[in-house]
Amino acid sequence: MAVRFKNDISYVGAVLNIESRMWMDGMLEEIAVCWDAEQHDIKRINFGYYGIDGTNLAGGVAEIDATPETWRQVINYLKPSAVKAYVDGVIKFKNEIAVGTHVEVVKGRKVPKGTKLEVFWVGEKPTFRSRNYSWMNETETIAGCYDTDGNKVWIKAEYLKNVDPIQSPNAKERKKAIHAYIDKMAKSLGAPWVAR
Repeated sequence: MAVRFKNDISYVGAVLNIESRMWMDGMLEEIAVCWDAEQHDIKRINFGYYGIDGTNLAGGVAEIDATPETWRQVINYLKPSAVKAYVDGVIKFKNEIAVGTHVEVVKGRKVPKGTKLEVFWVGEKPTFRSRNYSWMNETETIAGCYDTDGNKVWIKAEYLKNVDPIQSPNAKERKKAIHAYIDKMAKSLGAPWVAR
């Protein structure tokens, strides 16, 4: 049994790591990061809650007992989330408004929708509410653009859509990014080695 309590309540599963959290009142909480092989999921179980005098008020005990086979199952569990994180990153990069990108106006009143612009500057400025009420600290992203005639246009970045074609990353770059994400997540779970 990976996690045991005094009153015989136990959790059977492989403990990957033990995390601790110190609270403001001086109490120390210990959490077992466990791999549930039946549900193919990672669970966190609170087993220790220590007072200032060192007494475990939760009464639990845990020991790390993950095998290499367990870590292989965890790595396989992390792969779909790594692929999703990679795809989300590519989509975010595609939608990003940056200097040098070509954009199209999709919202707003002053500049007609469908107008093609080229971005030469991106920055933050206080919102209308923030300028009128000093206690509000809101900002909005503004893009400075040139239109087809060379005139400067200042417009909110949320009113723009990136129309530059994105170069699709090659397989080597994709594999490298996915492996880096898996390594980062496995290390955060307490992997004793770099996971591949």
